[in-house]
Amino acid sequence: MIDKGGPECDGKAMASPAYIVDDPTDIDIEKAARELYPLFVSTDNAVLQAEYAASIADLLGSPGEFHKYLRGNAGDLSERRIKLLDAFKHNMLLLVGKTWVDGHDEKRKEKTLGSIDELAAQLLRGDYLSATQNFVRLSENLASLLFGESPADAGFMDYVARIDPKLGLFYWYLSKIKEQDMPSAELAKLQVLVGIYALSSF
Repeated sequence: MIDKGGPECDGKAMASPAYIVDDPTDIDIEKAARELYPLFVSTDNAVLQAEYAASIADLLGSPGEFHKYLRGNAGDLSERRIKLLDAFKHNMLLLVGKTWVDGHDEKRKEKTLGSIDELAAQLLRGDYLSATQNFVRLSENLASLLFGESPADAGFMDYVARIDPKLGLFYWYLSKIKEQDMPSAELAKLQVLVGIYALSSF
């Protein structure tokens, strides 16, 4: 869990959260994500939820591009999301394919490659709850392959954020998904769409 700050006891002032980035601009982006995420997962207004999802996606990827995966007629939306999924698969195959692993991690690499197609199939048939769980596992395996560390390891967020602040923010986002109880199908769909959009942007 990244939120290291919190209210202090005995009437003391509330402690400031410890951010995973250092640059003031990156801190502002992380602050925005921390404020947006609770609104995203708590609202029962579908329009607001989609807007919050798009705002988070703007922080993780290229601003203004995510709305096209939320708006439009059914045919256009389906076509755009398939293209997003294709871009995600292509990027993931490149990332995983470039990793060098020893025999110990070869099975992890094979499993990760296999889960990319499995995730695509889950999304195409609308099984968003399973897709979200699979996406979390895939992203964690990707971290282990790329960095030799698990997102659960102490210091992982700080380490990745130093390499790429947006990638650090992505793994913060992933950690929030892991913390939640079972989401609604609509929330799960938006969460995984934001996630694959983010990984397609790296």
